[in-house]
Amino acid sequence: MAIDLYGGDYEYTLDLGGDAIRYHAIPIVGLFQRMIRERAYEACEFSLANYILMKDAGADWLHAVPVFLNRSFRHGTIYVRAGSKMTDPADLRGRKIGVPDYSMTAAVWVRGLLNEQYGVHWSDLTWFCDAAHERFRPPEGVRLTQVSQDLETMLADGEIDAFISFGPRDERLPQGERKLRRLLPDYLAVEREYYRATGIYPINHCVVVRSDLLQREPGAPAALFDAYSRAKTRAYERRIGSTLMPWGKAYWAEAFEPFGGDPMPHGLTDNNRRIVDKLVEYLHEQQFITRKWSADSLFVDGAAAFRESATS
Repeated sequence: MAIDLYGGDYEYTLDLGGDAIRYHAIPIVGLFQRMIRERAYEACEFSLANYILMKDAGADWLHAVPVFLNRSFRHGTIYVRAGSKMTDPADLRGRKIGVPDYSMTAAVWVRGLLNEQYGVHWSDLTWFCDAAHERFRPPEGVRLTQVSQDLETMLADGEIDAFISFGPRDERLPQGERKLRRLLPDYLAVEREYYRATGIYPINHCVVVRSDLLQREPGAPAALFDAYSRAKTRAYERRIGSTLMPWGKAYWAEAFEPFGGDPMPHGLTDNNRRIVDKLVEYLHEQQFITRKWSADSLFVDGAAAFRESATS
């Protein structure tokens, strides 16, 4: 078996690869776009939301493996101007909001949370996205404008009211020079409470394989699953993040405890099914997909039997 696998550069991919799997770490945004437009990789990390809407549209050349590489809570990703009077997500109703790509998984989660927790429906907002990063056309009824301007600059200049970002440039400035702030200053407490109440640690990415790889190597999905699981276990043993941070060992233990020692489980566990089902629910409500797919129906045959070895 020989598989060329492409994905992001993470702590938990450092030990990924070997004779059978050659791992190539590359920028994620370009990776997704090349896979969608050119089917460029036989196996790669991929947007879970984009995969689901492609599956719904009949893309039978692409198949998902339940390796969930990227998870993030999303309450802290909404930024407003530093002097904004908005203090609650409910204040966004009727506003203009920027997002790098309307179809990206993070944006699907944010819209779902705004509607479910704060009563702000996606149709209550006017959306602006970066034309260079758009992967799919938005559903009918979405008020969306493609722009060539930088969205962070548009927010700072008052052209839009909020911006969904994973780390704006503004945060690299000294505190007194910043023009932006998070809408929810206590977002960490909000996200902890969200997890305590729902058990959801939002999934963003999975692993996908093309049909030609499955035909050539029927055992590829199981091999990929096992390789990612071993690499993650080794990363947990290293505790890289904790070694660079003062009091890191204590923070590590505190952060991992609510997740039973493993915040990023792979496989179709009961809770992972619940999280995928919630994302499907959001995609359906946001009119990206025509029906509510079950989690099991979205992944390769036999995926329900994939199991991780115990993690440290």
